[in-house]
Amino acid sequence: MSRFILFIAIIISVSGSTPVFADDDERYLNCSKTFDCGNIKDIPYPFWGSNRQDYCGYPGLELNCINQDPEITIMQSTYKVLGIDNQSRTLNVSRTDYTENLCPTLLSNTSLEQNPLEYTSDHGEVTLYYGCPAPSPQGLSARFTCTINETDMMGYFITANLSELVSIAPGLISYLTTCNNSVKVPIRQSAILPNIDITTVEQLLGVLNQGFGLEWNANDDLCETCKLSGGQCGYNQTTKAFTCYCADQPRDFNCAASPPSQSTKSSKPDPLKIGLSTAGCVVGLFVGCWLMAIIQRKRRKAALLKSKDLPIATPASSKGLATSTNLSRSTPSLTSSKSDIDRGSTYFGVRVFSYKELEEATNFFDPSKELGDGGFGTVYYGVLRDGRVVAIKRLYENNMKPLEAVDTNRHRHDINLSNMAVKKIQNDALYELVDPFLEFDKDFVVRKMVTSVAELAFRCLQQQREMRPAMEEALEVLRRIEKENYGAEKVEVLDISKDDVGLLKHAPPPLQLSPDSMSDQFWASSSSTVAPHSY
Repeated sequence: MSRFILFIAIIISVSGSTPVFADDDERYLNCSKTFDCGNIKDIPYPFWGSNRQDYCGYPGLELNCINQDPEITIMQSTYKVLGIDNQSRTLNVSRTDYTENLCPTLLSNTSLEQNPLEYTSDHGEVTLYYGCPAPSPQGLSARFTCTINETDMMGYFITANLSELVSIAPGLISYLTTCNNSVKVPIRQSAILPNIDITTVEQLLGVLNQGFGLEWNANDDLCETCKLSGGQCGYNQTTKAFTCYCADQPRDFNCAASPPSQSTKSSKPDPLKIGLSTAGCVVGLFVGCWLMAIIQRKRRKAALLKSKDLPIATPASSKGLATSTNLSRSTPSLTSSKSDIDRGSTYFGVRVFSYKELEEATNFFDPSKELGDGGFGTVYYGVLRDGRVVAIKRLYENNMKPLEAVDTNRHRHDINLSNMAVKKIQNDALYELVDPFLEFDKDFVVRKMVTSVAELAFRCLQQQREMRPAMEEALEVLRRIEKENYGAEKVEVLDISKDDVGLLKHAPPPLQLSPDSMSDQFWASSSSTVAPHSY
């Protein structure tokens, strides 16, 4: 029951608090931050990256700060960002693979397809040719050599428009078409001074490192309106539309008195609905646990009431046997013992007493409480805490190995002898459970009676309650065994299937020890596995 209470407490502590939806405010705060990289400071919308989340910028405009240089990736090509002009909404970039030489590992053209960027009006380009055959025609002075992927090749570059060269040098155009590859790299047209030819690699690298201009189109007019209303510009990845993040919640265009965006309506939970649902779950959980507790108490009470008609023995002397056995229709303090059962451990619904409880019941196994010597142990008169009178047998260690009697799946202080008894019955080893003075092996009458009692014991030791006989039935069987005449028939071998119940592993017979040494030997021989027990 304590586990249910702990579970309910956890549920209440988690779900009972007021829901807090901080996503909107958090996005507003995150998107209000700009980031710096190298010489470029306060990078705002439509760019994102570093400490700015993707919802704070426009798709395709992510900036990565590499060695204090902002870089942007366009169509799998990386460009170094040389400058950003928010007024004209342009940025100046250069290809990182043409920064130091004209020999990149991968030869690819510049492409802006499916991107919010496009070239500015000051757009020009240079064409580089790779793997050209020798000899080259006259008029090609812009020559360079490369080793790409361990392959030496000769190349040329042309800054002029090819359409102009057709009329001037048609043979030159025909030659360039025989080269293996050609790459077009954007440049600023204004970087090429008039009447000055670029013929060396150094001159071309100087032009390429100046970069070229790109302008973006990322809902900038909507962003201006959003910022004027006190919001932060962003992009909704779900609706694929512009979003204005306000201090209270996202909106479609601005933070004025307008309805929240559709994405917010659909994604933000209703606090009232959540509160009612949580309250309903908690109340239902309480009611369910309460009903379960009532049912369990009723079942325990019914089980206790079923245990009536038990024999109650009263000691006659310090060493004598019980003088009488009385069958009582009322068990004292059954209802008052519920708390005692709740506190104790149970095994398949059967109360398991600790060694300490048995010591208290027998006044620490006071010799004056002895009722007599039974099979494998001395029987003591005991009184439980609730006033019930019980007979407790303190077992000898003769003919059994205590370590094998311990069920390793249970607590180390609970010794399980039922499985051991079932095993003896199944293996036709009843002689190990019977007092040797009864001459079980020699007297057929004794053997037949013991076999009949063993059959009843086998049923009583079943782990499932419905397979065990009621106390009235057990008493009736015992009375019938007592009255039957066993002298005229020979005892049959007991045959009980091993599939009917789980058994412990078979163990060899233990050493013969003194009966008085049971508790002491348990504590002395095992400090961590087995403790002394009594039944």
